[in-house]
Amino acid sequence: MGSDGVDPTGRKPIDVARLHIWQVQAVRDVLVVALIVVAIWAGYALRFVTVPLLLAFALAYLVEPLVQWICAALKIARPVAVGLILGTFGITLVVAGLLFVPMVVRQSSEFVANVRAGQFDRWIDRAQDVLPKDFRDEVARVRLWAKSLASSDAPPSPSTTSGEPVSAHANVILDPIPQTPVPAKVEEEVSPISGETITQTILNPTAQAALWRLLDFSGVIFAAMLIPFYFWFFSNGFPGAIHFLGTLVPESRKPTIFRLAGEMDAAVAGFVRGRILIAAGMGVMFAAGWWINGVPYALTLGLLAGLLSIVPYLGAVVVVPAVAILAAHQLSQPEAQRMAWYWIIGGPPLVFLIVQSIEGYILTPIFAGRATNLGPVSIFVAVLAGASVAGLYGMLLAIPVAACTKILIRETMMPSLRRWAAGESSDPLPLSRE
Repeated sequence: MGSDGVDPTGRKPIDVARLHIWQVQAVRDVLVVALIVVAIWAGYALRFVTVPLLLAFALAYLVEPLVQWICAALKIARPVAVGLILGTFGITLVVAGLLFVPMVVRQSSEFVANVRAGQFDRWIDRAQDVLPKDFRDEVARVRLWAKSLASSDAPPSPSTTSGEPVSAHANVILDPIPQTPVPAKVEEEVSPISGETITQTILNPTAQAALWRLLDFSGVIFAAMLIPFYFWFFSNGFPGAIHFLGTLVPESRKPTIFRLAGEMDAAVAGFVRGRILIAAGMGVMFAAGWWINGVPYALTLGLLAGLLSIVPYLGAVVVVPAVAILAAHQLSQPEAQRMAWYWIIGGPPLVFLIVQSIEGYILTPIFAGRATNLGPVSIFVAVLAGASVAGLYGMLLAIPVAACTKILIRETMMPSLRRWAAGESSDPLPLSRE
């Protein structure tokens, strides 16, 4: 717009005095950015509602090709196909729970029981005996630090709250505490008639913590139950939603926007679908390999490594605990029955390398291909950047975001930069709309 209030093209005059503030392009850009920021903040603040919605929409997006295939192959209506998928998934979840959950629970319970019985302390004691003196001192410092954290998190005992000193050996006394007669005056003071005393008794810190944990757990269960409910409606209305969004795109921009959206859809959906299948296969292989290697709790550790492998290379964090648990278990065995030291140290990492090689050369080309078009170094850097910005959520979203960003840069910015480098344009990022 010129200084005289006339459009430079000369098509029609513009009355600057009658312009609304949102009609100024710079202000509209700021308002759009602010609206996006507010929407993200509101979504986080209402995460109890938005997280199930987003998960259900993501599931509907991921299974959309399967829904279309079932409708075309079986000649059935879309609601029937969605119901068939929900029923199959529910049955699979129940069967997997019956097969694997008892074993995982048993191994986890055994692990917790060993920790409480001091089994790992005895294993660490044996490990300290074979370490050099400097390393033994470092292990001792770490154990003292861990015990101090555990003692600081533990609730105070009745003996410590009375203000009297507690014996250093009080934690090993197992005899019951003798009951002392309560004076009548004290009985009257703690009588149930006193409403304040009842409230204080019921709402003590321990009871409050247990109540809040119960409420949090019930909230998680309720949110999980909402996901299939939302998924039903999102999946049934998915084609209509896509058509509606397509009508909002200007006709002149439809070819470019649809092409970019198709490329980003192939990158994101291909990566996510592929990683879910790959992670499931890797979890089974990790569990089987470590079981053959003799690692205790192999099923639990393997499934955990497979779950973490949804983010590339993240399953490697389970290798160190697997080596430590195997070493501690072997040190508790008679010397004649122990494995060779090189098998204890190198066995779990060898299993990880074998599974990682199978994933890179077999599973990824079959299930994901080059969906993201990102190399191993780019994926690794994107995962680290996502973790530094938003933790685990950033790691999950880093690769799809990096893939979409690469597509946008390649299709929008790079052509202008190439024309500028070739001398065909005077500005690599022109501000003109023409």
